[in-house]
Amino acid sequence: MSAPGPRASLVDIVLGAVREGTSVVVSGLPGSGRSTLLARVRAAVLDDDRHVLSLVGVGPGAPRPLESLVLAGVLDAAPGQPVSLGRAVDAVERALGTGPAVLLADDADALDDTSAAVLGAVSARQDATVVLSQRPPYPAAPVETVLGGRPATALPMPPLAFEEMHATASALLGGDLDAGVAGRLYGLSGGLPGLVRSVATEARRAGRLVEESGTWVARRDLVTSALAGDVGRLVSGLSPEEVDGVWALAATGAAELGTVHRFLPWPVLVALDDHGLVRFVEAEGRTTVTLYPPLVGELLRQSGGARALRAAEQVADALGSGRADEWDPLARTADAAVPTGWAASRESAAILGRALRRHAAAQLLASRDAWERTPTTRNTVRYLEALVNDDTAPDVVEHVLSRAHDLVPEEPGRESFLVAWEAVYRAVVRHERDAALALLEPAGTTEADDAVLIAVAQHVLLAVGDVEGTGPSAELPPPLPRPATDESAEPPSTASLLVGPGDVVGLVRAEVLLARGRCDDAAEMLDDLVVPQAADRQDGASWRSFTLLCAGEVEAAVERSRRLLDQARDRFAVWEFEPHGYVVALGLYLQGRFTTLREHLTSVFAAGAHAPLRPSTRAGLRCLGAELSLREGNVTSARSLAHQLDALQLLAASTPLARPHPLAAELALATGQAGPEAATRAAWDLVEAMDRRGYLLAALFDAAWLVTLWPDARRARRVAEHAAAAQGTLLPALGRYVTAAADRSPEALLAAADDLRARGLVLHGTQAHAAAVRLLRDDGRTALATDEAHRLRALVATAGEELDLLVPPVAPVDTLSPREREVARLVARGLSNKDVARELVLSDRTVDNHVYRIFRKLGITSRDQLPSVL
Repeated sequence: MSAPGPRASLVDIVLGAVREGTSVVVSGLPGSGRSTLLARVRAAVLDDDRHVLSLVGVGPGAPRPLESLVLAGVLDAAPGQPVSLGRAVDAVERALGTGPAVLLADDADALDDTSAAVLGAVSARQDATVVLSQRPPYPAAPVETVLGGRPATALPMPPLAFEEMHATASALLGGDLDAGVAGRLYGLSGGLPGLVRSVATEARRAGRLVEESGTWVARRDLVTSALAGDVGRLVSGLSPEEVDGVWALAATGAAELGTVHRFLPWPVLVALDDHGLVRFVEAEGRTTVTLYPPLVGELLRQSGGARALRAAEQVADALGSGRADEWDPLARTADAAVPTGWAASRESAAILGRALRRHAAAQLLASRDAWERTPTTRNTVRYLEALVNDDTAPDVVEHVLSRAHDLVPEEPGRESFLVAWEAVYRAVVRHERDAALALLEPAGTTEADDAVLIAVAQHVLLAVGDVEGTGPSAELPPPLPRPATDESAEPPSTASLLVGPGDVVGLVRAEVLLARGRCDDAAEMLDDLVVPQAADRQDGASWRSFTLLCAGEVEAAVERSRRLLDQARDRFAVWEFEPHGYVVALGLYLQGRFTTLREHLTSVFAAGAHAPLRPSTRAGLRCLGAELSLREGNVTSARSLAHQLDALQLLAASTPLARPHPLAAELALATGQAGPEAATRAAWDLVEAMDRRGYLLAALFDAAWLVTLWPDARRARRVAEHAAAAQGTLLPALGRYVTAAADRSPEALLAAADDLRARGLVLHGTQAHAAAVRLLRDDGRTALATDEAHRLRALVATAGEELDLLVPPVAPVDTLSPREREVARLVARGLSNKDVARELVLSDRTVDNHVYRIFRKLGITSRDQLPSVL
């Protein structure tokens, strides 16, 4: 989304080629948005003062030649009377006109041979630029005929980014769409906009998507039989052998290439690839094959019937199982290792999301069986986590908890673990903080159990603590001495192995230290933790990366977490996706790498895997996603994610950029709901309160955000003073930037900008530089302001990664006349053109002209983009 609005960058690509006289062929599956793109290209070309001839291919089974031209209104053929080719050529030439012209043909692969020949002859004779769309395989025969051997740019239709898909679905549903459900929607549709609309529409019609408290949520799978038509369009045009291949791949799910070869010949696999219906993922010497979009495999698997049974039987025979009912594709997928290459593209991320859902279903069944047979603490916690991860209804979780307290046998040193799990669940999922803290009162059983309860209570206070009231602050829990090693004792079995009480206490101590800005001490604490590889929870790994980032080693933290995230994908370790994904996202954001950040967020959100008992990282991901959407002008998605962030009801005192207050302030400013001081007041209040409690990490990051909106000098300086004493290099550097912004000193801001860039904090460095330029202009120091503005733009251009989202090349308001500025602000507030006309006592036509000029000057295409641009 380098340009505002979905697919705007694709329009720019096509329009740029047209202006250079280069033809374009857009290729994509049904539902990929080809037709919508061509419609937008047509509008842009007309706006460019060129003649346009638009038509649609009607299919190779058209009843007569030239049918496409007749239906486009180019030819007026009487029934039963043939049309000569000469007359057809003349008609097309007249339709194209005498000036610069563009021929647009949607579904050009379906043009009849005669129409294609006529269009090819005319475009060659008049040297008209051609823009065609087709479904794979590329190039289709009619497309080659129209092009007539002339060079053309091939443009594959990419899947939507997650934010684009989220905005599309939210607009369709008429309300906020839960981000987790959006991930499931992405996992089915593969990011194809047409399928996004179909799945959402049919799921809502079937009652599988429901609105609760203003947010659309799903409690069941989104696949319905009504989607058979969409799948039918995707597989249309295949030979019988290729259709059989689709059913076979649906039966296997994701499978290695060597396995697929045993039941699918190469010619069929190549044909399916040419049609865009399979994806190959290569990683670590393995090639995995799977259907795309995932909806195809999911619907065929669920449809059952004789054809599904036949496909399963054929696959089972090829794999040597002998009987279809002896081969379990669900278990096979659940145990398979997914290559790291699944994160390499939006399509791969969507496919991974569906594989994870199947895996989660298998894990839920397995964990329930293990718990019912052997209700140990570990099996109980595993089953509870599987239930929560599956978004199971709260009453089911409560039922299991009530039974668990009676069933779980006594396990010395382990009794506090179930209580701790329940307390965290009640605090962060059920929003019952007081009940959670009551559960965590020391029971006086053993020193280890009490130490765990005390530590987890501090974790709860950091997550959902009371900042404004008189409740306690999170304190550093006392260390738990490690017991002496008894070499004669039997090592614990894998079945009963859990993270030890000392590890839990150490992890919370590190979290509290981080929240207070003591990064070096936290790193030392984490280095002392040794969590067994067999343990289900590996939270220490993500905390180590996060501590590295907070200490100032941003690039090292990003690379470490990216590697760990790939390993988590390999193991289907769904609880690790969000913690590692958040560290990567935060690092990319600080580095100003918006293009990479967008792709990363899409891969994380599309996977639909969340860590319910670590919602602070989910809050951080949603906050970063909303901020990126807002920067891109996607106000709908930003507002929806902000609403869901607020619904988490978190303080997240140990997590930067995970509270809704700064985001709400920026949204209020962007949409004209309040002025800067009023919009940021609540957010600054929270910053002051967190700083007073000693939660420096969260307070400082929020302050660094807020100074770009409204620098509250007193509170900003106070936080910055505390940051000067923080450990590491990142927090003191941010503190110096906040001080410079509070002092409104151009010189200090320029120094801070260079310092921040040198430390890899490109985002804040760019913001500091831009603020300095504005202050220099306000002070009348025009020459220096111009020099620094040129230097800033050069640095932004060199950095790439769409860093210009932070610094528009020209101040937008400066390009508008006073009246246009007045009209623009009213439109940004949501007024229609007629309302603006009444407000300013102007004619409707005058306002229409003003709006048209505003859009042209600001380079935008929709009213939703106007608030963020202003």
